[in-house]
Amino acid sequence: MQENKIFKEFLENTYNKDKNYNSICSYIKGGIYMKKNLLNIAAVILTVLVIGISAQNIYAKIAWNIEYKEYQKRNVITRQIAIDENSKDGYIENLNMDYTYQDNIGIKIKSLIITNDYCQIDFDTKLNEDINKISYGYVVYDENYTIYACSERWSKSKNNKSYLQKLYKELGIKNNKSKILSNSSWHGISKISMTSNIGFPNSKKLYIRIFDIGYDIFKENGSVEQIDLSNSEWQFEIDVPEKFYERTTIQLVLKNDVEGIVINKAELTQTGLVIKADIKQLRDFLMSGKDMKSEDYEKLENAVFYISDGNDNIYRATSLGTTNKENEISARFGIGKKDLDKKIFLNVSLNDIQEKVELVQK
Repeated sequence: MQENKIFKEFLENTYNKDKNYNSICSYIKGGIYMKKNLLNIAAVILTVLVIGISAQNIYAKIAWNIEYKEYQKRNVITRQIAIDENSKDGYIENLNMDYTYQDNIGIKIKSLIITNDYCQIDFDTKLNEDINKISYGYVVYDENYTIYACSERWSKSKNNKSYLQKLYKELGIKNNKSKILSNSSWHGISKISMTSNIGFPNSKKLYIRIFDIGYDIFKENGSVEQIDLSNSEWQFEIDVPEKFYERTTIQLVLKNDVEGIVINKAELTQTGLVIKADIKQLRDFLMSGKDMKSEDYEKLENAVFYISDGNDNIYRATSLGTTNKENEISARFGIGKKDLDKKIFLNVSLNDIQEKVELVQK
């Protein structure tokens, strides 16, 4: 049985009679005068204690190997992708690649966007069946094993962490040393999008895995029928162009000082503006949202804090929340470097703060 094999390996590695015997001798002065059988008894007692203390670890290992066995049975399809360095598509790269097939399912990566705070992967899925919405798991990480995002198909996940734990084991990293960078990630039928307030690194390689493809049928009685289309795993390795990892950002500041607003960070990339600011009244408003109806809160949120440009276009926050710092809020807006020529304004309309102030390059 697998449990017996694991237990035997543990005993061979942990309970080494000669090693324990020598360890005990080294701690007992004059041990050479003691009877050897007495030391053997002591070694056995020590081993029993070690086994007792480590029993939880042994059976955790047994459970892990049983669960991991499911992943070992999977068919894994790998594909390397090189992006043309001479492409002129800016930060949206269209990849002219063929479908990679397994289980009568074809997948190809269409395009890729990477900035400091945003990453988007567009792909196509070719199926034999006409399905409007598929479900799948995915993970994105780089050559330094920095994990951008990891999400399992909810109907397949046992504890929402099983694939992530498998990935830690496979890559040989400790889970307490690996940090998932995305503060928000989501996916549709052919798109994976991620945002990060702490920033994505200047990765030279990006690894994308797509697995557990299927779909769910929601019935009138509230039950869900889970349909699996494939247990295979598609693994794509992308060589990231230099212009992606040598990217730069623009730091912005308020053109005029405004009472009640302190900008801690305003960073403009190709596709987004991330702002961290001390605005106590706005933070208090966000904290009070739990007592409002969601539709009322959303209307107010859109009206009290937003970005506009010189052409009177309005940009609502795609993410807005508090941080662990007192009075600080964090927000992201879908406005990029190209919009700086039209001028960018921060708008705050809340209680006694009624301000429209320009954000300029630092």
